[in-house]
Amino acid sequence: MQSPLETSPTRRAKIEAIRAGLDHPIVDGDGHLLESVPMLFDTLDRIAGADAVAGLQRALPDLFTGAGSMDEGIPRGPWWPSTTDALYQATVMVPALLAERLEEFGLDFVILYPSLGLALCTIPDPEIRRASVRALNTMIEEITREHSRVLTPAAVIPMHTPEEAIDELHFVRERGLKVTMIPPGVARPLASHPDQFPLLSHTDRFGIDSAHDYDPVWRTFEELGFAVTSHGAVGLKYLAGGRGSPTNYSYNHVLGHGYMQSECCRSLVYGGVPMRFPNLPFCFLEGGAAWAIEMLGALEEHYEKRGPEGLANYDPIRLDVSELEAILARYGFPAEPPEMIGETDRSPWARDEFEDSGLSSEHDLARIFGEQFYFGCESDDVTVHRALDGPGNPMGVRLRPIFSSDIGHWDVPSLDEPVPNSYELVSQGRTSKEDYRAFVFDEVVRLHTRLNPDFFSGTVVEDFVSQDSR
Repeated sequence: MQSPLETSPTRRAKIEAIRAGLDHPIVDGDGHLLESVPMLFDTLDRIAGADAVAGLQRALPDLFTGAGSMDEGIPRGPWWPSTTDALYQATVMVPALLAERLEEFGLDFVILYPSLGLALCTIPDPEIRRASVRALNTMIEEITREHSRVLTPAAVIPMHTPEEAIDELHFVRERGLKVTMIPPGVARPLASHPDQFPLLSHTDRFGIDSAHDYDPVWRTFEELGFAVTSHGAVGLKYLAGGRGSPTNYSYNHVLGHGYMQSECCRSLVYGGVPMRFPNLPFCFLEGGAAWAIEMLGALEEHYEKRGPEGLANYDPIRLDVSELEAILARYGFPAEPPEMIGETDRSPWARDEFEDSGLSSEHDLARIFGEQFYFGCESDDVTVHRALDGPGNPMGVRLRPIFSSDIGHWDVPSLDEPVPNSYELVSQGRTSKEDYRAFVFDEVVRLHTRLNPDFFSGTVVEDFVSQDSR
């Protein structure tokens, strides 16, 4: 009997019709592996020993729990991360099975991100975190190695310190992995209340106000040929990021990824990272593109009004207090101006709030968002056509959305849904076939070949990528 989540004949016919009308592959920029926890424990035991396994076993309940806590301020988690269909579960756990079935789903090549791994990099204990991440990266390389023509895994890069990030980047490069992901932030204790962590914490997002100088990390990404991809972490206890309900996971999930990615993106821009590393691409996954469109417009406006020139318009030293007093008196208002615009504290006044960004004009923002940043959008994301609508966006910037199937997680209940869902952009007239190609092929290729031209060598899409490069 057919599993309810096997490829349905109707969807199979739809996928075949869609693929017959395309002259390009479909590359999934963000599918998900469901890691085997016993296999991870075995790998961790092999590389770090039984004590490390015991440490991870103690840490896991804090990372994956359905129970929130009002008293402890812990958000409610999803309880179960994926569908309970056995074939679905097996397909996203076993790379060999996924590789066999990709054609059924209309996919040619998949970049396979972890699931458990999204949370491992939020573990506060450095020894447990680093050993667990190292074991995960070792395991995913081993189980996907024989399927590199159609799959490539994303390695996890822990970011609590620059040193551990750089160490792991070199390790995964030596293992031959080609994709790396960072969390959108790490939670740090407040210096004044360390005993209240994680209830009271500060989220470090690697740019402005960071505890460390992460430039050596960005330099290492660039030198080793890795794009920086940021994926929302599910470590609810240690990276809450806008997810504040202890009783309602759906509340926590709605726009949760976009919130985290927007915070990370904003921190990098204000911290000047994309200006200091203009050749380093960044991709913010699973948050869609709507927040990026709004952010670009808001950054442009704030740069104009609170940047090095506009901010002078709000300096109280320029206020003619005598004239203000005369106007107020004429209309019967108290002639004494409010304290906020009084004589005390008038100068020196505010700093240039973009002084760390390295921006010299709004054109720099247009370049960063139009050329350097990429945005992961799921197959049913209605913001894709908005991202591609340059004339309708701030400064006429066409953004770069990346097709993200999100297979493996609960919000994709059937593995054959993403391609038909994504093609509705075309069938409903919201975008052209040329823009659809950009969404499902061109942009993800550009992201990963910008620093690694050989990224797709030896894969099923190599010839198509080579044709585009000529």
